[in-house]
Amino acid sequence: MNPLFEEDNSTRIVGKRYKLVNQLGVGGFGQSFLAQDLHLPGCPRCVVKRLLAKTHDPKHLKTARRLFDTEARVLYQLGKHDQIPTLYAHFEENQEFYLVQEFIEGEPLTWQIVKGKPWAEERVIALIYDILEIMAFVHQQNVIHRDIKPANLIRRQKDNRLVLIDFGAVKQVSLQMADPDSEIADSTIAVGTHGYISNEQLAGKPRFCSDVYAIGMVGIQALTGVLPKQLDEDAATGELDWRVHAPNVSPEFAEVLDHMVYYDFRDRFPTAVEALEALQNLPPRLLALVEASKAADADSAEQAKSMVLETDSTQREMGTTNLTGDMVATYPQAETLMYGEEISSVHAVDQKQGGQKSGWSMLKGQGFKWLEKFPGRGVALVSGLAIAGVAVLLNKPNLVQNPVQKPSEAPKVPSRSSLKGSVTPKPSVSPSTLPLSPEQKTATLLKEAERLRQQKQYQQALNHYKQVIQLQPNNAQAYWGQCESLNGLKQPDAAVVACNDALDLNPDYAEALWSKGKALRQQEQILEALRLFEEATVLKPDFAAAWLDWGSALQEVGRSVEAIDALDQAIALNRNSAEAWSIRGAALWNLGRFDQAISSLDKALQIQPNATNARALRQQAREELGY
Repeated sequence: MNPLFEEDNSTRIVGKRYKLVNQLGVGGFGQSFLAQDLHLPGCPRCVVKRLLAKTHDPKHLKTARRLFDTEARVLYQLGKHDQIPTLYAHFEENQEFYLVQEFIEGEPLTWQIVKGKPWAEERVIALIYDILEIMAFVHQQNVIHRDIKPANLIRRQKDNRLVLIDFGAVKQVSLQMADPDSEIADSTIAVGTHGYISNEQLAGKPRFCSDVYAIGMVGIQALTGVLPKQLDEDAATGELDWRVHAPNVSPEFAEVLDHMVYYDFRDRFPTAVEALEALQNLPPRLLALVEASKAADADSAEQAKSMVLETDSTQREMGTTNLTGDMVATYPQAETLMYGEEISSVHAVDQKQGGQKSGWSMLKGQGFKWLEKFPGRGVALVSGLAIAGVAVLLNKPNLVQNPVQKPSEAPKVPSRSSLKGSVTPKPSVSPSTLPLSPEQKTATLLKEAERLRQQKQYQQALNHYKQVIQLQPNNAQAYWGQCESLNGLKQPDAAVVACNDALDLNPDYAEALWSKGKALRQQEQILEALRLFEEATVLKPDFAAAWLDWGSALQEVGRSVEAIDALDQAIALNRNSAEAWSIRGAALWNLGRFDQAISSLDKALQIQPNATNARALRQQAREELGY
């Protein structure tokens, strides 16, 4: 483990003011820490990054210092943008280089862009638009990011806006510091992430359009639910054959994406500015949906509603709209509409041609349908859903009459005058009495199965998973839940079968690989288990449990050095794992590093005082050192 972040790290202070609180990440380019600025009132949080250096030769340090200062000036300039973290300080200490940046509280897009769960087209357009707006500023500063990917895009908690982090230019400095004897010029160093890195950048010759390529790949991943590295190429053209995974994408947006990810950089948009202009020239019907999608990500329903709704006191009670032209009413959360049910788009109405068209809307799971003609009026869009003007319901279930109707029986749209003084009708059917749809029943059963499994009620959980599979035979999560429950019941043979079923449906299911590895380990097939644990961490690098089991299995076969590396990853992701600290202590003991072993075991006992194995091993280590 790096000496900068040993167990006494809570007292570690760098730059004479930044107290390191917790390790956020570690990689080939260095480490990042959550820290507190002790010189400011309230000791606000920040991020401290320590860049990797493998040499302390004065000549090489001089070169590294020059590169570091140059890139720090670039980051200071970029930090003037609200959606790029501010660089607070950069300094050198004990021949190590540090950056101090603004801490962004939020979720990385890796938590939101999930494999197998494609986004709606309008949401993807809004996402790419937001990223390109940031990158247009970056490119205008003559800077190439070099490492755009979901993990480097944070959805900021306070305002739901995207923030771009982790510029590859600093990684370039780290590479120079790590390999100071290299004669390769700065511009030829390849920085990036497989799947998002373009051909010319892989060859060490990044351009502005290399960032455009990466943004396009993020968009395709969100649109298709497929990881970039799993996309095939067209045998005839050599271009990515991504459209097969998004058959309903509009041809206009698909064309923009194609121009962002062409193999030859000369065919792409040269910078983010040109790509942004192409998005702005999409058909109005798409842009209207994008605006609705943006509003759907707003902080509150009132904030989104106030954008376009024009209501009087009666309309606010009834949730009606009186729109003209291309005006759009938007709401950020589907659950504000009807009984918390999810809402999906059925048909978006284009009112431009004479205003005589009609639109459908559907509240999924409850069977509510509305159809109405709007002579000369616009359409309300709710999270991309086309709704007749008065069908917008603000948590007012008692406003709904005849919840399940045929289109011909749809209610008439009342006029503004007829609403005044009217009495609110009561529903003829209570929402709680409506039958659950198969999808709702499956989701409810799966949620209960997960709860039972987490509470170690494995047999009951198995019964629920079985019901899910009867309703939905292709539910990989249910098969994995069966596997994990059977592991808990010490039935590894059956667990392997269940995990294989999950992997047949989803070969890259990291959790299923991990659970199968645990079953094989119970069967004493340790080498095969090791392979599966490692594969799970490759597919899901933030999978702390897989790192832990991989480290534990490595230690079991005597590969203590590798075990420590894996356990360090597990601890970086979950510092409160007594098991990880304890096994790490055992690995250090095997290597004769007794002082460090005692330190790790002390940490394990601090978290779990009743860890008898850790206590016994610590006592042996203390005796070995003559304590």
